[in-house]
Amino acid sequence: MKRPTKKAFYQYMSERFNTKWKKNEGYNTLLDVIQTAVGSDESFMDLAELTLMSKSDKLIYRNAMACGGTEMTPMQVDEYLAIVEYGLEYVS
Repeated sequence: MKRPTKKAFYQYMSERFNTKWKKNEGYNTLLDVIQTAVGSDESFMDLAELTLMSKSDKLIYRNAMACGGTEMTPMQVDEYLAIVEYGLEYVS
């Protein structure tokens, strides 16, 4: 499995969100996503399903995360889903 570079990841996120994106935490999340997706086909499919969420599904996801103790803004949810989408490209 090829490991993504920080530079390429930051460039992808910057273009995706039209801003200078350079969050090291996001890169660590990317590596975690890749590791999780490699773990099993079920994990891969669970992550892939996240990228297909509608706006209302994202709100439900956000509320579920908050109930679990992780508060996220709508932008953070979008960033996380972009990270997941990018990370799945590195899983064979």
